[in-house]
Amino acid sequence: MARRRGMPAELLDRSPAAEARLAEILATSGAAAWDWQVGDGTVQGGWLQGDARFAALHGISAAEAAAGLPSGRFFRIIHPADRARIQLGVGAVLLGAEVFSKEFRILLPEGGLRWVHGRGRCHYDAAEQPLRFTGVLVDITEQKRVEEQLRIAQSAGGVGTFEHRQDFATASVSAQFCRLLGLHPARDLSVRGINALVLPGDPPIIDLEAVTGSAAAELRVARADDGAIRWLARRGEYLPDAETAGLRFSGVIYDITEAKRIEDELRRLNQALETRVDARTRERDRIWQQTPDFYLVFGADGLVQAGNPAWQAELGLEPVVLIGRPVASLFQAEDRPALAAALGRLVAGGRVAQLDAHLAIAPEGEPHRAPRLCSWTITADAGVFVASGRDITERARLEEQLRQSQKMEAVGQLTGGLAHDFNNLLTGVTGSLELLQIRVSQGRLGELDRFIGAAQGAANRAAALTHRLLAFSRRQTLDPKTVRPNRLIAGMEELVQRTVGPAIDLRAELAPDLWPILCDPNQLENALLNLCINARDAMPEGGRLTIRTANLELDERAGLGRDLAPGPYVSISVSDTGTGMTPEVMARAFDPFFTTKPLGQGTGLGLSMIYGFAKQSGGQVRIRSAPGQGTVLTIDLPRHWQEGEEEAGEGAVPPPRAEEGQAVLVVDDEPTVRMLVVEVLRELGYTAIEAADGAEGLAVLQSPRRIDLLISDVGLPGGMNGRQMADAMRPHRPKLPVLFITGYAESSLAGGAALEPGMQILTKPFAMEALATRIKAILDPAGSA
Repeated sequence: MARRRGMPAELLDRSPAAEARLAEILATSGAAAWDWQVGDGTVQGGWLQGDARFAALHGISAAEAAAGLPSGRFFRIIHPADRARIQLGVGAVLLGAEVFSKEFRILLPEGGLRWVHGRGRCHYDAAEQPLRFTGVLVDITEQKRVEEQLRIAQSAGGVGTFEHRQDFATASVSAQFCRLLGLHPARDLSVRGINALVLPGDPPIIDLEAVTGSAAAELRVARADDGAIRWLARRGEYLPDAETAGLRFSGVIYDITEAKRIEDELRRLNQALETRVDARTRERDRIWQQTPDFYLVFGADGLVQAGNPAWQAELGLEPVVLIGRPVASLFQAEDRPALAAALGRLVAGGRVAQLDAHLAIAPEGEPHRAPRLCSWTITADAGVFVASGRDITERARLEEQLRQSQKMEAVGQLTGGLAHDFNNLLTGVTGSLELLQIRVSQGRLGELDRFIGAAQGAANRAAALTHRLLAFSRRQTLDPKTVRPNRLIAGMEELVQRTVGPAIDLRAELAPDLWPILCDPNQLENALLNLCINARDAMPEGGRLTIRTANLELDERAGLGRDLAPGPYVSISVSDTGTGMTPEVMARAFDPFFTTKPLGQGTGLGLSMIYGFAKQSGGQVRIRSAPGQGTVLTIDLPRHWQEGEEEAGEGAVPPPRAEEGQAVLVVDDEPTVRMLVVEVLRELGYTAIEAADGAEGLAVLQSPRRIDLLISDVGLPGGMNGRQMADAMRPHRPKLPVLFITGYAESSLAGGAALEPGMQILTKPFAMEALATRIKAILDPAGSA
């Protein structure tokens, strides 16, 4: 078969399989292809065939387009304003021009309008006569829309104004005009000084010589203050001046640096688009060969059938090596379930599946480089899957930086509110201690209890604040127990009624046979009390407050809507008939230190802490509200299947005493805490041994001394924390019980796993009686039961 000029030989005589694969790749580009049998060599002559997308644009069936139609139909849908230009372009190609490349508008059958980019070339017979004219149409409507938005953005930006009278040496300017040029604000500026900031070769901002012509220009300036190069657009108009015989030039300038950058990017993208379209026209499988995206073809058995050269270009892996490998083996283990789910959706009839997944293959020569994250699009047809993956590692890194910056902003808000509350509480502690010191020195002992109580009360409130803050940040060590919510609510009902007052009608609608949950009962009580107080404040004139409980079964769809895993949950809600919330307030309800209450009547931490407690307990919080219709706030917590012994109420019993000879090792780097713990131990009859860091504590543990209990802080200096020290002493004392005392659960404490048997936690601050009771319970479980 003779080779036609302009048509590579490798495109001829393709196998049906290769043609089908290349047609599929072309289809994914969104292009519409045509093949024009030129006939008599004129614009109106010949016969035109097209693919299904070409048929859709022309409002005909795919069969009709494949069979062919008169070439005049090609021009019928072109916008009348563009039609003559395109006809001239086609005629030029038929007369010998190398490439047809035009942008024009087409009229859709349903009445719409789209922008397309047509690109094609002519093929000639042995006599150098035009034989076929082939090409593609690519929809560029979105690109044109972006360009239009760019023009709108230019006019909506900061605009500086100026006015210059002919033959004057100065111009009247606005403050924004000065700011755009990096000048101090002034009402009048020298025209030569203004134009001196323009880069050589660019038009001046104010042309002293021009009196007519275009008043629009784009130019670059070097700002006077920092020398930065910026693009400016100038728009203006020459008008007769009512005060002189000359002309007045009034205009505006505005910064278009970012617009220029976007234009350059659009130009680059457009050039890349033209290159790709040209490549598809000449050789449709060039995408497969040269794209940086990863392409895979695999069958229903999950085995790879083909891979494109990007695997070798990007990772150093020859595509032939991929053939026969399970496609799942190319992905990180943690992403394989998501891949299996995506393929399952396609097998079930889905057309396209998308997922983000990490490659399990590192670039050649970089075995320790973090795995690449790619955005994958998978299509299926007749049991064959085609997957394309674009590297989005850098984009994901930038998104993570954005999330981190938002997190740091929240930390800044927390810091200010926390300092305010703690300064108030510390004032109560230090002031009471100073007054105690004064009264003791004066011998006036009658009022000591009052000051001691004030100091203890302020310290307890400070402890409660830290617990609530740690619950919000999800770092507080909760003390989870099996809790029956109905029993807990019934036990605090009297407290709630006294708190909300007689004007509020309190009701408890508790579901029978309510499931147990696993959570910190104190935190749950605090959460419910906080919600009841908020409900009371929302009903200043009185109203109804209802506490409801219910069992809740969530399937996958319902769980997704509540941001919860499917399964059984216990729902606890507090509803009121108060003022309700606007959507804006609801959107910020869980923000730290956000409050709608008057100054001094709320910290804005309540709902934030409830949110932290619920998330740390494996649940979620939901709000339903509307202005004037009250609020319902619901806490959903997972059902607890293994019921444990619920916390018993503590009676007023004296601290238990030590048995003869019992010794306790205390490891804490804070001398004050260590002194207090040791003093309590000695008061109770224990032999107390002190250590200031992990290394010193481990040395004692490895000695032959009698030690019945290890009490250790978690965060210790010297490179060994409390958990590491406890693990290191196990070979020497495998059965020694350990009590960790901590302000919060350090990540090194348990590594996210449960503590080993014989290890317990006591959260700071704690009452000395609570410490004594806990020690006795550890050393004598039977006697303290």
